[in-house]
Amino acid sequence: MGSQAPVGGVVWHGADMNDDSSRIAWGMIAHPGDVLARDLCELFGPAEALARVLAPRSHAATLSLVRGEVTGGDRKHLGTLHERYDADGVSASLLQQVRAGIGVLYPSHPAWPARLADLGDAAPLALWFRGNPEAATTLPVLAVVGSRRPSGAGLGNATSIVAGTWSEGVAVLSGGAAGIDTVAHQASLIHQRVPLCVLAGGLESVYPSENTALMSQIEERGAVFSEAPCGLRIRPERFLARNRLIAALSDGVVVVEAAYRSGAINTAHHAAGLGREIGVVPGRWGDPAARGCFRIARDVGAMVLTEAADVGFLLPGMPGVHA
Repeated sequence: MGSQAPVGGVVWHGADMNDDSSRIAWGMIAHPGDVLARDLCELFGPAEALARVLAPRSHAATLSLVRGEVTGGDRKHLGTLHERYDADGVSASLLQQVRAGIGVLYPSHPAWPARLADLGDAAPLALWFRGNPEAATTLPVLAVVGSRRPSGAGLGNATSIVAGTWSEGVAVLSGGAAGIDTVAHQASLIHQRVPLCVLAGGLESVYPSENTALMSQIEERGAVFSEAPCGLRIRPERFLARNRLIAALSDGVVVVEAAYRSGAINTAHHAAGLGREIGVVPGRWGDPAARGCFRIARDVGAMVLTEAADVGFLLPGMPGVHA
């Protein structure tokens, strides 16, 4: 499996911007799930769509082509996108990505993960990556997420879940956070699995920073993705938006210890909405850190896993998974 060449080219301004630099701009000005931004890019392509946003006098004509009508809300939306645009920031971001060897995927790219189509209007406009993105399209994917402050038993359970999958048959995906995410990534490397990660911020700035070396190891064996281009400040909503990508990129999700209001449970809810199989390893009954797993089992019918081999029930028919 080959890897995509890094982003290249020069950033210009206005109508001279190329598609790569335009995708960076859209990643900076459009929030995740921005339906109007997605419709503009699909109809005109990212470069022309951006040029139209940067030409306020054409907003009414643009909206007529996209929506068939012009509403005050849509005109205000285009105005907001225009105000967010920063040409110098786009130029700096592209330069960072060229220097860092970061590639870009988009819906028409052959390595674009088909699973993302399940998100509908909430699908990303582009994905930035390091490593080999094809692992997310050619292998069944098991996501393992959970508490940032797990118990010792939870850490061991996460490792056992990853070790219970076949090294040649399943990619293991998580979000790069402290706790269960980190252990899932480490276990995928130790047990010769294909590691995948989706970060909330740009790939040039790993959070938490203690996992920078871990991300480099994942890139060598698998891939690290982000919806955010370089230079984009990490906001709290980016973490929640990232969770929908973890759910969509997976065939099944395992949650190991999670409080009810947590990113891991948010991921599980996204997975349930997408029809993905969900398994939970709750931890001790009555422990607040386990409450989310018990609630997700009750609310959406997630399977309580009793041993690592139960992962086979989450990925039925997948080769190399113990059932």
